Amino acid sequence: MITTGKSAASSKSAGYSPDVALAWLNFCDDRENQAANDHLAVHLDVILKERLPDKHYNGILSGREQEVRQEAYLLAAGKYLAGNPELIAATAVRNRLVIDSQIRRSLGASIKSASQTLKKRTKRHWQLHSYGEEISGLPQAVCTHPACYTSLWQLPYEEQRQMVFAALRNALKKKLLRARNAQILIDMLNEGLTQSEIAKRLGISPAAVHQRLEPVRKYVKGHIESQEFPRS
Repeated sequence: MITTGKSAASSKSAGYSPDVALAWLNFCDDRENQAANDHLAVHLDVILKERLPDKHYNGILSGREQEVRQEAYLLAAGKYLAGNPELIAATAVRNRLVIDSQIRRSLGASIKSASQTLKKRTKRHWQLHSYGEEISGLPQAVCTHPACYTSLWQLPYEEQRQMVFAALRNALKKKLLRARNAQILIDMLNEGLTQSEIAKRLGISPAAVHQRLEPVRKYVKGHIESQEFPRS
């Protein structure tokens, strides 16, 4: 049943926004329509910003609200919206009130999942050095280069992560590292695994994992410092 104008207006005062529901229906009617896709994306972004405003977090995610929103958007687009049975049912009968509430519910779940994922990744801090030591080997991970006014660790987490992946790709292409050793760090980055969890998966001791990671850490540290933060 399509929500009437009167009920939509009364619901709007309670936080109901018919625009996102209408945008969702237009998108579902013609998924190949780029304008409909863009229109829905704008509304989803607005809701994400409403539910997770800037300066919302303290602690480990402080200042990373935009990263969480981006991750949440991808999760929502990938599974939380399409996998919401109540949203699917409401869409079938074009019930805009329920569509609105379920979209917001899905986005809320996406934010929660995204924040947990990013928090876990950050806590792991890549484990580039055992027991949480930073890649620079210095407290606070401050770049030691005299002419460098920006450290690796001041960059957004995803940029840091991509730098490590680039270093690993370079090493594997030139056969500078053993693939099985590099794969350990790749799994830690992608899945947020600890050395103990890797050891259990491989059936070896945590000490053996640490030993395999040593040349990987050393190469990644040197490669990033020379390529991204060279001495002047």
